[in-house]
Amino acid sequence: MRLDADSFPIVWMRDHDHGDEHNDAAERALLLQLFSRGERFVLIAERAPRPSDLAESTPEDRKERARMLKAYKSEMVRLCAGMILIGRASGLALPIRRAIEGFSSAMGIRFLFADDGAAALKLAKELLGSGETGASPR
Repeated sequence: MRLDADSFPIVWMRDHDHGDEHNDAAERALLLQLFSRGERFVLIAERAPRPSDLAESTPEDRKERARMLKAYKSEMVRLCAGMILIGRASGLALPIRRAIEGFSSAMGIRFLFADDGAAALKLAKELLGSGETGASPR
């Protein structure tokens, strides 16, 4: 997925267009730019990751992503008001659900589900307005 910060403080995680080359370095640079702004934001994923998405990552890619998240965990906790996934939790494959729960718990970031884009935007505005941080049991 690629980051789209055009609607900041709402940051969308969008599918790559067919034929687009995925550029992890550009995604990392954009995330670091978000941190350097020092302003709270919410991440909204247009869809849940699929098992095939995870299979496409090399072990080196996963290690690099984990290193980066570990290095910038404090910034994520401080600036990311939450993450929202468009879709129903009950429709997720168990391994994906467990990965999401693990990420939320490890990073200390609230993770919510929304039925559609409009509901996701409403939740995002609530998260940004509340000033709350931290994981949610939801």
